Amino acid sequence: MPESRIVRNDRAFLLEIDGKTMPMYGYMSYQPAKACYEDFKKIGVHLFFTGVYAGDRGINQQSGIRPFRPGFWKGYGEYDFSAVDEDFRLILGDSKPGENYVIPRLMIEPPSWWDKCNPGELSRDAEGTPMHQSYHSKKWLEDTREMFRAFQNWLEKSGWAAYVPGWHIACGNTEEFILPRLHNLQYTDYSAPAKAAFRAWLIRKYGTLENLNAAWHTDYHSFDDDLIPAPYQRIFAAYGSMRDLEREAQTIDFYRFTNESLAHTVCDLASLAKEATGGKQVIGAFFGYTCCDAEIGHHAADIVMNCEDIDFLASPFGYIQNRAQGMDWPFHGPVESAALHGKPWFMEADVRTCYSEPLSKCMTFADPVVSRAYDSPVWSGPKDIEGSLGQMGKAFARVLTHNTAVWWFDMWGGWYHQDQLMAFHKKAFEIYKEHVFAGGSENAAPIALLEDDETFLEINTESFYSSRLATETWVKLGPVGTPYRMFLMDDFDQLDPASYRVALFASAHHFTEKQLKALENWKKDGRVLIFLGPVDSSIASGVKVKSWPEAEEHPLEKELTSKKMRLEALPGDVIFDRAPDGESVSLLRRFRDYSVFVSTAILPDTAFIRRLTAGAAGRVYSYDNDVVYASEKFVAVHAASNGIKRINVNRKVRFVNAFTGEILPANECYADVKMAFGETLLLRLEDLA
Repeated sequence: MPESRIVRNDRAFLLEIDGKTMPMYGYMSYQPAKACYEDFKKIGVHLFFTGVYAGDRGINQQSGIRPFRPGFWKGYGEYDFSAVDEDFRLILGDSKPGENYVIPRLMIEPPSWWDKCNPGELSRDAEGTPMHQSYHSKKWLEDTREMFRAFQNWLEKSGWAAYVPGWHIACGNTEEFILPRLHNLQYTDYSAPAKAAFRAWLIRKYGTLENLNAAWHTDYHSFDDDLIPAPYQRIFAAYGSMRDLEREAQTIDFYRFTNESLAHTVCDLASLAKEATGGKQVIGAFFGYTCCDAEIGHHAADIVMNCEDIDFLASPFGYIQNRAQGMDWPFHGPVESAALHGKPWFMEADVRTCYSEPLSKCMTFADPVVSRAYDSPVWSGPKDIEGSLGQMGKAFARVLTHNTAVWWFDMWGGWYHQDQLMAFHKKAFEIYKEHVFAGGSENAAPIALLEDDETFLEINTESFYSSRLATETWVKLGPVGTPYRMFLMDDFDQLDPASYRVALFASAHHFTEKQLKALENWKKDGRVLIFLGPVDSSIASGVKVKSWPEAEEHPLEKELTSKKMRLEALPGDVIFDRAPDGESVSLLRRFRDYSVFVSTAILPDTAFIRRLTAGAAGRVYSYDNDVVYASEKFVAVHAASNGIKRINVNRKVRFVNAFTGEILPANECYADVKMAFGETLLLRLEDLA
């Protein structure tokens, strides 16, 4: 069994296996029989991933997708790893130990027989409908421990252990630790394990029933009462989108408990995986999706970030507007926060191409049959090779400039089996390998985007607010013409303001004393601090809030109701937006050394954020609404339109096409290039004497 660990090389991360380092750059498919593993071996990639399934059900409860492969967990003490053995043979072929490696994505959702044996351990909705195992079930964790041991024993006895340097543990809806549910109005978990865990959590927090009732404004008689809020308490909120922090404390506490508990469960599972592998291999998981609402369960990511048993985190790119061309695909989570904690983030680059086919055509055995969920536009790629290369280049440029790890995810198989596409992969791998072994390069984003996990616990999950707070904010930031780096608020005090010109707080209002002290270091050198959303951020922004407990439509967001809020303007403030009553809802307050912009709207305007960034002397690389990624060594442009693109940098450089080696004609500190819609251009920046 190889020993592995993550090692840091300046800005980059490497995977060390038995003392030898390799790039964290891989390839995966759900269907090894139709995949391109051999193609990727030929271009020098030696790290692969594959799905391994303990259970016998599809990975998505809502869509009804059927299993990709047979599950190996047949009963207590009964296992059949023949399907896993078959897939390993397809992937590794005649590879010798040390040549190629495979990290199994171990989907540990238990089989249906386990549900029948353990009805009291299943997650339940308010009607009592069972939904797989409860994440609060200690019985499930103990049984999973035995399953992990059995899997590791099989790896060792079969000889495959020599090729496996670690595990990617997966669970929940779509394998991403998303709490399972059949539809958006199914609220869980009302099971006995969940009730017991919530009770224990409340006792730790409040100590006495008197303290609990005082905080919740309730009159419970015992901690044995049913304390989980009913669905109607979770569906509706006092202010349309936002909850009343005092009168809805019970619901907010439940969401805090749910998210913290799931994070701890991920850590517990990682610990069990470490135990099974003797603590000598890397273990990772999907987690930390800031695009999800509180019902999903990812909003205690700081717990996982600080977990010693988690070596890497992972997520796909955002599924924005059906993965359209000409727009940014944001990260699902705070990859920069993970790096602060010494953890690489594997980007799952499930980039569709003109060779992508619907599931109903290429994996009929897994198709939901009746549901057409996998025939929707999000599963289709561009119509031609050029468009496919543009999308692949965009994904790669984001990975490269943010120093993340990556695996190309050829979901149904055959997406990249074409000469031009594989030629791209060959060159991309060469660029990536050279880059990470040279230590990577610092991301050049002048904007630090801070997202507050606590805020998501206070949002009505049936409103548009939660998705707009994250994904729509990213959509607006994507075409600003300069990149941004995303962090959890928990890590704000670790940031060096010297690396940024703008701090954008997305509905953040839970500032600790330590964070407020750190904020003082940002109030200099002409920076701009941006505070967005219908929350009282006055403790940090200094802009006082007038608010009334009514719900209304925000003048800038007509379909969104939120807490009625007005800003108290002072002489000299620049007021940008007023409500119908004439009161300010958006203003800029300028000081000698810095400025503060506050808006009660949750969405930034793209052009306005660009103006604020330029006003703070932040580098804007493009003014044409194109997508831009940049680091000290690279700048990439993904064209949102046809035309001449001017790429601005802050120093005299030689602009070199990273894929072709062509030197672009340049003037002063910019280069003009002609680009087609959807095209991506990755340039290496070489300083001139």
